[in-house]
Amino acid sequence: MILAVLFCAFFIPVHASGLADHTVTVDNIKLHYVESGTGQAVVLIHGNAGSAADFENGVVDALSDRYRVIAIDCPGHGESDRPADIDTVEDQAKLLHDELMQLKIERPIVVGHSWGGSVALAYTLAYPSDISAMVLVAPAAYPDRSDPFFLQLAGKVPFIGELGALLGRSVLSRGMVKRDLARAFYPQPVPEWYFKTVLKSWLGRKQLKAYFEDEAKLNDSLRKMMVRYPEIQTPTVIITGDKDQIVDAKRNAHHLHKVLKTSRLVELSNTGHEIPQTHPESIAEALALITARS
Repeated sequence: MILAVLFCAFFIPVHASGLADHTVTVDNIKLHYVESGTGQAVVLIHGNAGSAADFENGVVDALSDRYRVIAIDCPGHGESDRPADIDTVEDQAKLLHDELMQLKIERPIVVGHSWGGSVALAYTLAYPSDISAMVLVAPAAYPDRSDPFFLQLAGKVPFIGELGALLGRSVLSRGMVKRDLARAFYPQPVPEWYFKTVLKSWLGRKQLKAYFEDEAKLNDSLRKMMVRYPEIQTPTVIITGDKDQIVDAKRNAHHLHKVLKTSRLVELSNTGHEIPQTHPESIAEALALITARS
């Protein structure tokens, strides 16, 4: 992707928490992010079907007194646009790199949660000299043992995003969303404010389309990436919960730790998948481990 000459980063409102809204245009794609604090840049990448809002209550507060925190909306999620040619984590990493170059953010610490961890891994594989460290939170690092039938079909159907959005809006309900969130937060309860925040976006056509497109290509990307993990020299902290119901911690976080020689593993007891919401301080502690070693 050729970096567009057009650059447009402009200030929008400030959140009650002190977060400032911004957009930047890269290759005619409008990308949204929020920012707070000063110092070493820390880039936060949300999970699939998430947004920058996932980090606004807890993680940003835990980090912004020491770091310049940038929480992004990945293409098609939150308030960012979705071009037709962005459907793999490698594509996401390329666009994120172009975005950070335009913002003149050099060698950030990249924090990725769940699918965002896949994007972070793709980023460090593609741009090892342009990242100073990684924090991978409940990362999806390895492909599922077998793709569900729908995702096998998805990889062969070019309009899968549109189809998924259509079917998803017909089938999903408040109850189904709440049940999925209950699995993600287990064993902690789902905060009511978070349920209300994600309900509208999860049931939105744009978000569902992006979700299905991203899921359809993820396993293929991870199969290609996993053989290159031993190349990674980026200082890394991997955080996982011992009761994660979404991403198998043993198969992903623990195995990745064995492969990444520069990594450190932190397992949180009685903790599920939504670590940014339930244990935001663990991310601050991971950054402290990284800076102490540098």
